[in-house]
Parts: sequence; C-alpha cells; structure tokens
Amino acid sequence: MDKQAMIDQYVSYGRRLQPYIADTGAMVYEAVTGGSKVLFEGAQGSLLDVDLGTYPYVTSSHPTSGGFTIGSGIGAGVIREVLGITKAYTTRVGKGPFVTEEDNATGDRIRTLGHEYGTTTGRPRRCGWFDAVVVKYSARINGMTAISLMLLDVLDSFDTIKLCEAYTYNGEVVKNFPARLDMLAACEPVYRELPGWMTDISACRTYDELPAATKDYILAIEETTGVPVQMISVGPRRDQTIIRREIF
Repeated sequence: MDKQAMIDQYVSYGRRLQPYIADTGAMVYEAVTGGSKVLFEGAQGSLLDVDLGTYPYVTSSHPTSGGFTIGSGIGAGVIREVLGITKAYTTRVGKGPFVTEEDNATGDRIRTLGHEYGTTTGRPRRCGWFDAVVVKYSARINGMTAISLMLLDVLDSFDTIKLCEAYTYNGEVVKNFPARLDMLAACEPVYRELPGWMTDISACRTYDELPAATKDYILAIEETTGVPVQMISVGPRRDQTIIRREIF
C-alpha cells in the first residue's frame, strides 16, 4: 500500500467536496427565519429512541422530533408541524415486547400482503394489529400534529380488523404506554373489532371514494390516538397517496 498515493487520492476528494461543505445549522436557521419552508425527515421509529424507547431494544440516537433540533442545530420553537408516519397495522424488527403481535397465520398474512421483509437483510418483520397505545405515546413524545397512515390497502381482504385501544396488566386496564419494560411485556391487548371493507381500495384517489368501513377504521384511529389522519396511502405509487389536508 502506498501511503502518499492514498493521501493524494483523498485530498483530491476533499477539494471536490469543499464547495458543498458549510455551516448547515446557520443555513437552515437563515432559511427558516427568511420565510422558507424547511422539511426535517426522521428515520427508524419512536420506540427505538435511546431515552424514550423500549430500552435496551433501541438505537443509539433520538429518532424522535426532539432529535431534529439536535441534528440540525436549531431550536425546537421553529417546528410548526410534526407528521407521524405509521402503518395501518403494526410491525417490529428484532427482539422486544410487542403487545399486538400476531405470531400466527394472521401475522403471516399481513407480512405477505405488506411485503414486510427487511430491505437489505430480507429478514421477516414481526406483524400485528394497529396499536393505538403506541401511536398515542408516539404522538405525545413527538408533539405530533397529524398522521400519515400508510399501507392501508394491505388490509383490503380482512373481513374483521382489530385495533388495540388499551392494554390490560394484572387485570387492570392500562391506557398509557408503560414506562417499564417488564410491565409492557406482561400486557395484553384490548381490541376494538371493526368490519373490514373487503374490496380493493388501490384505485381510490380521494377520501370520499373510500368505502364507509375504511372511513370508520380511519375515524377509530383518530379517536384512539387523538391525532387527525391527514394522509392515506392505498398503494406504493405517488398517485396512490390521498391528501386530506395540505400539511406543509
């Protein structure tokens, strides 16, 4: 290995990158105070937050809205809207408590219809019914102002759809997400059962075109989470996202 050749190679990379390197915190702040629209995009999920997630089954950072200010270098006061993205059902990757998990034919069916496999590893994701307790908790810790409900079409063929609106622990009803992992692991779901729509909704382009049963499910999610559903995905294409209200 030639030390000087490697140094010269990477110095040349630095020269090419130099025009694109700047104090991005200052740039973002100037854009915000100048009236521009700025979009921060998070990654992973709220329950993977190192402080607010299901420790130790977490990542090493803050994939919550609080992490936006840490990562960007601007204050929390400039964030006006927080759009929470959730599937129409619940999934989890790897270990950790999962109250609504369906480790059975139902979970397998959701996984197959939703193509719930790791993009890189191909590892099958754990699947279950929509957990409104988790989403309500996520709304609280993120200051969520709206929900984007994704993969709703995956539930097209279910004659009955379950929505977890609370847990039970030692015979008592629990409506707030438990702070203790051992308690969470011992919780059982309290389900609200809704009739499925049993029809293909992938061609719907407006909220009004959705079947009444689909709208009832969306309304149940809004009622149990306390957050309005403003975007709805009925397929993978861009034109299959229904926008009820312009958020940004």
